[in-house]
Amino acid sequence: MKSETPEAIGYLLDRYTEGERDFPNCDFEYHDNLQDMIFDNSNLQGSTFFSADFTGTSFKNCNLKNCSFKCCKFEQVNFENANLSGSLITGAEFIKCNFKNAKFDNVDYYGHKLTTEDFLTRINKEKPNS
Repeated sequence: MKSETPEAIGYLLDRYTEGERDFPNCDFEYHDNLQDMIFDNSNLQGSTFFSADFTGTSFKNCNLKNCSFKCCKFEQVNFENANLSGSLITGAEFIKCNFKNAKFDNVDYYGHKLTTEDFLTRINKEKPNS
């Protein structure tokens, strides 16, 4: 039964607490409050997130390849060693995130295929002046 894709974030978190870390192809299109979640060391490859608020969430060492993030907010999110290569990122906001050793190769960012360096350069240019 644990090999089934979790239908709700609560089921994923329960299984994460029990030690499971493999959750590919999840569809969390209707879950908007994902604040302060811990997804460290997880495989969420191919998952979909729409209009989600990830404030304070950690994706450390996470496989996020080929995910879709539409209209999401990322504030103080830890992407350390995360792999977002091949992901679709549109309508996203990044504020004070940790991108140490993160990979964004071939990410589709607002219709542009980018390298990790290109992605991080664009994010840094978009930061509002404090």
